[in-house]
Amino acid sequence: MVPPGGTAYARAVLTCGNCGRESPDDFAFCPVCASPLVAPVEPHEVRKTVTVVFCDVTGSTAMGEKLDPESVRRVMSRYFSEMRTALERHGASVEKFIGDAVMAVFGVPQIHEDDALRAVRAAADMRQALILLNKELERDYGVTLAARIGVNTGDVVAGDPSGETLVTGDAVNVAARLEQAAAPGEVLIGPKTLRLVRDAVVADPTEPLELKGKSEPVAAFRLVEVMAGAPGVARRLDSPMVGRERQLSQLRRAFDSVVADRSCQLFTVIGAPGVGKSRLMEEFVRGLHGRATVLRGRCLPYGDGITFFPVGEVMKEAAGLDDFDAPEEIERKICAVLGDGETDACARLAQLFGVAGHDGTTDETLWAVRRFLESVAQSAPLTVVFDDVQWGEPTFLDLIESIADRSRDAPILMLVMARPDLLDERPARRQAERGHDLARAAVRRRVRRADRQSPRPRGAPRRGQDQDPQGG
Repeated sequence: MVPPGGTAYARAVLTCGNCGRESPDDFAFCPVCASPLVAPVEPHEVRKTVTVVFCDVTGSTAMGEKLDPESVRRVMSRYFSEMRTALERHGASVEKFIGDAVMAVFGVPQIHEDDALRAVRAAADMRQALILLNKELERDYGVTLAARIGVNTGDVVAGDPSGETLVTGDAVNVAARLEQAAAPGEVLIGPKTLRLVRDAVVADPTEPLELKGKSEPVAAFRLVEVMAGAPGVARRLDSPMVGRERQLSQLRRAFDSVVADRSCQLFTVIGAPGVGKSRLMEEFVRGLHGRATVLRGRCLPYGDGITFFPVGEVMKEAAGLDDFDAPEEIERKICAVLGDGETDACARLAQLFGVAGHDGTTDETLWAVRRFLESVAQSAPLTVVFDDVQWGEPTFLDLIESIADRSRDAPILMLVMARPDLLDERPARRQAERGHDLARAAVRRRVRRADRQSPRPRGAPRRGQDQDPQGG
C-alpha cells in the first residue's frame, strides 16, 4: 500500500531464464527453481558483412493434397532437420523457418574469413542432402521434395533491439529474391558472393534478374559445383619475391643441418595473414628441387574428423593414394612405403582412412605417423610443410612436437606455418617463440641422445637394440 501523501515506486523485476518466473531485482537466485538470476543485457547493434542463405520448398501445396496432415508434418520435419544439419555443419546460425523456407546467416555471431565459402558449401550439401532424403520420402510416403536456394553476401545490421530478427539489410532481401528466382533444384548466388568464392566453385552466369524492390537488374550465377578443399580465392605465388634473403638463409641452413646430422628439426614461421609466409615457403621449396622429397598438408578451420586431415594429405601424396582406393589397396600402398615388418604401423595408419578392422590408441597413431615419415626420409631428405597450423587440433599439435622430439637417424625438416593464434594454443612455446614473426622465423633445435628411451606401443616391433623402441 501507498501511505497518504506518499509516492508509489515501481520495483524492477528479473525474469528467470530457466523457468520464466519473475523475481524482485534484489534476488540472486530464482525462488522457484534456484537458477542464478542475471540482469538482462541491452541488445547491441553492429554492422557486419555476412552471407545469407534462403531455401524454400516448391510444390508443398500439392503434397498437402496428397498426404494427410500428420504425414505432411513428418515429411517437413525431416526436411527441416536435414537442412538445419547441413547449415550448422558449416557454422551457420539458422535464424528462422518461414512457412516452408529456411533462413540462415554465416557471420553471426562470429565472423569467419571464409563465411561466403562456408555458405556455398552448405548450399551444395543441402542440395545433396535433399537428393538422399527424397529416396527415403519416396519409399515411405510416395512423395519427393524440390528446393530452390539463394545465397548473397553484403552488409547488414546484426542485433535487433526487438529480438525478432538476427540481421536486417538489403543483403537479406536480395538473398530472398534470388531464392525466389531460382528454378527447383537450383542454387543462385549473388555477385559479391561469387567474388569471394570464385576459385572454389563452378558457376554459370544467368541473365540479369529483375528483382522486386531493386531499381536495377541484379547479376546472378547458377552454382554448378563446389570443389572440395579448394580455397575461395587461390593464393598467387608466382610473382617475384623481393627481399626475405635472411629468412631464406635461415631455412636453407636448417635444411643443410638436417641433411648433415640426419636429424629432425622443426622450423616455425609465424606471421599475420597476408604478410607473405606462403610466398617465402614456396621460394624455399623451389630451391629443393632434386634435393629432397617435399610433402604438404594443411589444417582446416572446421569440420568433422579434421584432427589428422593434414597427415592424410601428406600420406596420400607420399603413398600415391587415390580417393576411391579400396581398403586393401590403401593398406598395400601404405605398407609399400613403410617396408617389410611394419604391419602394426601399417594397420594404425590405414585406420586414418576409415579402413575397418583396425583400432588403436592416439599414442600408437602418433608413433605410426612418425615411422611413416622416417621411412619416407630413408630414400631422400624429407621436407614436410604444414600450413594454417593455428587451426590444428591439440592432438595434431602433439603429433608435430612428438615427431620433432623423437625422430632420429632420419633427415626430416618440418616447416610449420601459422598465425600468432598458435601461441595461444601452445602457451608453453610462447617464451621460446615470443617476438618470432616472419621477420624472425623461429628455429627450434633439439639435441637428441642415442640412449633416450620412450614407451613403445603394444605390438610395435624393435628395429634394433641401439635404436629408439618406437622406431626412432
